[in-house]
Amino acid sequence: MPKLAVMHDYPPRFGVQKTALIAATAGCLAFGFATPSLAAEEESASKDNMCLPAGSVSNISTADASDESSAPVLEEAESNALRIATFDARLSRSASGDLYEDLSAPGAEDAAEVAKVIQQVRPDVLVLTGIDVDAGQETAEAFNTNYLAVGAHDSSGMTYPYSYTSFSNAGVESGADLDRNGTIGGPGDALGYGDFPGQSSMIIYSKYPIETDKIRDFTSLSWSKMPDNSIPDDVTDLERSMLPLASVSHWDVPIEVEGETVHILASSAADASEGANSEERNQDQVRFWEDYLDQNTEYITDHRGNRGPLEDGAQFVIAGSLKADPNGNGPADPTAISSLLDSEAVTDPEPARTLVSSGTQSGESGTPLHTAPDPTSSSSSYRADYVLPSSDMHVLNSGILETDAESRDNYRGFFGMRSNDSANHLVWTDTAIDN
Repeated sequence: MPKLAVMHDYPPRFGVQKTALIAATAGCLAFGFATPSLAAEEESASKDNMCLPAGSVSNISTADASDESSAPVLEEAESNALRIATFDARLSRSASGDLYEDLSAPGAEDAAEVAKVIQQVRPDVLVLTGIDVDAGQETAEAFNTNYLAVGAHDSSGMTYPYSYTSFSNAGVESGADLDRNGTIGGPGDALGYGDFPGQSSMIIYSKYPIETDKIRDFTSLSWSKMPDNSIPDDVTDLERSMLPLASVSHWDVPIEVEGETVHILASSAADASEGANSEERNQDQVRFWEDYLDQNTEYITDHRGNRGPLEDGAQFVIAGSLKADPNGNGPADPTAISSLLDSEAVTDPEPARTLVSSGTQSGESGTPLHTAPDPTSSSSSYRADYVLPSSDMHVLNSGILETDAESRDNYRGFFGMRSNDSANHLVWTDTAIDN
């Protein structure tokens, strides 16, 4: 069996949560957008009162997370399995700070529903996309404490001792008229589509330790550095020099699992229907992961200045919202995603539906892999969200968790969940751990 078959002006954040220590990772990217940070669990509660460097300290109760057996979850993963999931939560607000304010206490209905979906699947590693991270690690802590840890109805709470978030290009002003509307400013002129820095970005939660010193962040990698890129001809030289490839982020976050390392390759790609040059960027953002797995790639440089692709033989899982469908559904060109799925380096688990859709597919048949509503059509859907293990990892199971959108006004849906009729579905994959 195979082995394992945040930079604006934020200072480093530190905090203790009963048995959890929030530690900041080192280094800042050129954009100066946020400071990456992660929550690392300590074995002993004696760490609670330890002296910490300057920063914020928070105490997070995990009392609601102990009774995991009471929740009507999916069939439990096997004892030798690592469950990895991605979920486009669509937890975003129209102004900076609004989501963090909502998450700072229980009671936000949409956040509670997102937490309930996650609690049903209970992944070991979660790539949560579509969430505002303008408050940096504080947002990750608030959602973990006030929503994931809180059980509701038939769902029991859970918490993650480790988390990682970092700066995003979404909403960062470019100073150029990228959308060619005659004015400078607004979401279409940002480095990544968004109304404010960090809007609709990413957080990684993990039950396993994150290897902080080995994280590679490619968020500031220039789009023009990619050979044979798809930058349109009407983009000026100045714009070429400032545009990053990622409209949100590209991260390589190594997780230590039972003595082995699995690299979580996380990204949230451009919506090809939204913003300037979005279709071309989506194509190249998806293609980036195939380049990262190619040992002949030379152009890739991370935030520490280290060059080159993923080390040869490393085990990885590509997870996130790629917003592209190999069958041409949805707004994006299928070329790059088709090539990635056909690569010998990855396994496409082609997850089975957990519940036949009555929401995003509007009763359509023949769309078993679709995870999101098509932003260009109110009556169709497409495959947007992926969990793709490396080909040397043994896939045990996979699925797409659906809720019943028709029952959104009553708690009659799958596992009693309501579903926003515009929501994406959580995708999960179990891979084998060789003990």
